[in-house]
Amino acid sequence: MKKIFLVFYLIVQSLSLFAQEQDRLNELTVDRPGIAEAPFTVAPRTFQLETGFDYYKRTSGEILFLPVTLFRAGLSNNTELRISAKHILDKTAAQKLNGFSPLTIGIKTHIIEQRGWVPETDILVDLIIPISSTDLQPEKMGHDVLLLFQNDLSPKIAINYNIGLIWDGFSNENQFTGSFCFNYLPTDKTGLFIEYFDFLRRKGSKEHGIDGGFTFLLWPLVQADFSAGVSWVDGNLNHFVSSGISFRIE
Repeated sequence: MKKIFLVFYLIVQSLSLFAQEQDRLNELTVDRPGIAEAPFTVAPRTFQLETGFDYYKRTSGEILFLPVTLFRAGLSNNTELRISAKHILDKTAAQKLNGFSPLTIGIKTHIIEQRGWVPETDILVDLIIPISSTDLQPEKMGHDVLLLFQNDLSPKIAINYNIGLIWDGFSNENQFTGSFCFNYLPTDKTGLFIEYFDFLRRKGSKEHGIDGGFTFLLWPLVQADFSAGVSWVDGNLNHFVSSGISFRIE
């Protein structure tokens, strides 16, 4: 009798874990707006497009991303391929720059399920690849490595946070990045967030700031977003706004 009960218990636990995994894969989780990336991947044979328009008001001028786009494709239950790029209009220098950013190709892998206070954890590795010889492109290939974490505190409240290093190819120095985001879901379709972020170099410019915004699920696989924030670059106050839409193709 004990053996039968044990077998039944193991079957129930296995089905429960499978259901949790399927729920995680079926959720429309996006990596915009905001800085912090979510530690979730899209399901195998599933594609997701996240695109938007960003506006930055710097003390030296304006920068526009028209648009910024991220394409995600599920490779397995725990891994996705990511390709991103942005069209940049930079008015901060004497000569206006207009063109594409380097191409970023990366892999995000889910490595730890949340267990109590042990957070949901992914690792994200990107290659930053120059695609032309303009001033918007680095001379060398760059890379970044990020650890992505999330703790669900309740069905409606979660915190997600990232730490990592970025080498953009423009300099030989790594840049540290960190972010911490508080998320609240007042309804099944609406999400609110506020976050703190920073980008730090031992030498050169440093930036930290706060932003916040909301997401709205228009349809089960289509989500719109809006966010705004401020940052300080070497002590100078800057402003930015972002708006976009994300959708999944299954």
